[in-house]
Amino acid sequence: MRNILRLKIIIAIFILTASRLLGQISETRIDSLTLDQAVSLALQHNPSLRAADAGVLSASSGLTQADAAYFPSIAATASASRTGGAFVLNPSVSSRNQTYNTYTTGFQVNQTIFDFGKTIGRVSGAGSFLDAAESDLISARENVVMNTSLAYFGYVQAIQVEKVNEEAAQRASQHLNEAKAFYTVGKRAQFDVTRAEVDLANANVNLIRSRNQIRLAKLQLENAMGIHPSSDYRVTEAFPIPEFSLPLDSVKLLTFGQRPELIAATARLEANKSLVSAAWDQHLPTLSASGAWTWSNFDFPLFSRWNVGLTMSLPIFQGFSISAQVEQARAAADAAQANLDVLRESVILEVEQNYLGLKEAEERIAASTKLVEQAEQNLNLAERQYAAGVGTALEVADAQLTLSNARITRIQALYDYNSSLRKLERSMGILTG
Repeated sequence: MRNILRLKIIIAIFILTASRLLGQISETRIDSLTLDQAVSLALQHNPSLRAADAGVLSASSGLTQADAAYFPSIAATASASRTGGAFVLNPSVSSRNQTYNTYTTGFQVNQTIFDFGKTIGRVSGAGSFLDAAESDLISARENVVMNTSLAYFGYVQAIQVEKVNEEAAQRASQHLNEAKAFYTVGKRAQFDVTRAEVDLANANVNLIRSRNQIRLAKLQLENAMGIHPSSDYRVTEAFPIPEFSLPLDSVKLLTFGQRPELIAATARLEANKSLVSAAWDQHLPTLSASGAWTWSNFDFPLFSRWNVGLTMSLPIFQGFSISAQVEQARAAADAAQANLDVLRESVILEVEQNYLGLKEAEERIAASTKLVEQAEQNLNLAERQYAAGVGTALEVADAQLTLSNARITRIQALYDYNSSLRKLERSMGILTG
């Protein structure tokens, strides 16, 4: 069953690698880009997944090497030699020079019958290392999904902020025109015109910054996806507000069963425990069988012979190397246990932080939505009063600034909610993309 699973993993990695290479060779054109499409492209092209793929292949090869001890080893041999010199066949007879050939060929077979758990321990350890590598691959995929999602949300946020600043610049321009018109007919002082010009200049500066932020956010998104499309593309410019209703206790419980890093660390701990057992079992004997079939002679034709036998070997003294190997394996197991304990604590902290951040952002969305409504009403009132000649330019400018800040605050709350939700799903180990 494990061999079938490994074969499926290898085939999947091969297909993903081929698709990434083909995607890099071909020119990528995108007209519109949704979050799901961005994540799908990242899983195909992001280069960070190649290392995780290689880790799975390496661990799978390690398991194959460990399994090899269950199978016989077969070797074919062939040799030819020519010997010459003085030979003494009998002390009473003088030596004589002689030259002759020797030809030998054959097959040798060796099979370990029982080694008192050495092979079982190594195979078990290699299998656990493969499980850990597979969890590392899942973790790498989740990191790509999270980073791509955050970059996508950052791009959407930059676009929305740019729209707010663009609207603020348009309002400032309209206000400047009104101030000039009122000043021309003597209804307003020169200060109002100057103030409106300053407000328009500030709005244009904010607009320039926001447009540059869009370019930076786009580059970050393309870097997260691992591709740089040759065409301009549009993204969904609205933040979703998906509901998350799980309590914190349920979130923690789910995290301990799903977080791939915890699964990988647990698998590595089990692997090192198996290697401790395999290292100690080197003190025990090994029973093996061997056989050979050979053909040899001084000249052709060759004559055949065969032999079979059983061998039991027991290490008596190896210069304390076995004991040192056992201690080394135990130290590695202790380190794996410590790493698992540290990881559990950090995961709990990460989950709680992301959960609290999500709830805070949820509350800020409601509060900032109300704030935007109030700021819009305040601006409308200030503009009407200014047009009627009973308001001041400072009141209009303050109202406009308040509205822009309120809208940006709401955009930030929406971004924080979506990013916190993605981070929380990642910390729980349920972010599949």
